[in-house]
Amino acid sequence: MTAEESTARRLCWIYPDRGTAAQRTMEHEAVWDQYRAVAEDLGLEMSLHAPEEVAIDARDPRDPRFYLRGERITPEDTILVTHFYTLPHQAADVCNQATLYAGLEEGGFYLPIPPRIAFIGRDKLATMLFLADSPVPTVPTVRIGSGRSAMSGHYDVAFQGLDYPLIVKPAYWGMGLGVSVVSNIHDLRGVIGLAGGSDTALVVQPYLGQVREGRIFVIDGKPHTILQGEKEGYCMVSTRALGGRHKRQYVDSLEELDGAVAYAASRLRTPYFTLDFLHDGERYWISEIEPDGAVGFSQDAQQAQTGYRIVHDRFQAYLRGHREWIAARERR
Repeated sequence: MTAEESTARRLCWIYPDRGTAAQRTMEHEAVWDQYRAVAEDLGLEMSLHAPEEVAIDARDPRDPRFYLRGERITPEDTILVTHFYTLPHQAADVCNQATLYAGLEEGGFYLPIPPRIAFIGRDKLATMLFLADSPVPTVPTVRIGSGRSAMSGHYDVAFQGLDYPLIVKPAYWGMGLGVSVVSNIHDLRGVIGLAGGSDTALVVQPYLGQVREGRIFVIDGKPHTILQGEKEGYCMVSTRALGGRHKRQYVDSLEELDGAVAYAASRLRTPYFTLDFLHDGERYWISEIEPDGAVGFSQDAQQAQTGYRIVHDRFQAYLRGHREWIAARERR
């Protein structure tokens, strides 16, 4: 599949740009510049756009017109990547993202991450419910709100039967931000109180100790590549941006998780997603799905080549999906 076999010429991420200069530099060097290079090899122009850069003229709702930074776009020539980005500094954009995506979907655009899947993939508890029948179990999870009543203890009933220590983390953040371990109810209430300062919902999960973690890159419903890592020392997350370190390697298969991949793919029906897992020394656990799971490009040449191949095949899957979407629309 090449860009010539699809009418799409643009691949656009709707992505709120509220990071600091240092954050933007890091993101572009680690992800976006690499993605642009892959897109260019496929004949696509890739760009990032804040939600407010989209304008929609629906005076004739049967023939709406869409503009991106003042330039006309159509479902035929543009693929829009519409995940929810919900880090603390992006909170102001969440409502605009949600309502905009509904308009884009109703306007006939091919969205490889439909809004419903974006919601499910963003919230850790929703993910666990969505994958309830997975042949590989999901990490047991309790979700609570925080806010002004955070210290009332109304959530205590949900914690009955949980053994400490526990992992506590924001329900819809990413990059390992806010991940904590608590040893008793007093520690837990302290973290809940802090989260209440930003009205952030939390999930509580068993602490599985020094786990081996991994990410399965799934393209067109099949496991494509697997990234495995082992955390070094006492670090809660292996995200380098937060000071974590881990050993990492790409492998081609992990048969024990094939059933979980097939199940998740049958439910998501998206051209690309990542399935994150943990191994506690005895068994595997499914920990997360990411409809827009990023590929980190390593300075190691072989790993960088693998990263290129993942992104290349992901974008090709988007082109196939776009072609099928347009063909199905024309048949209706």
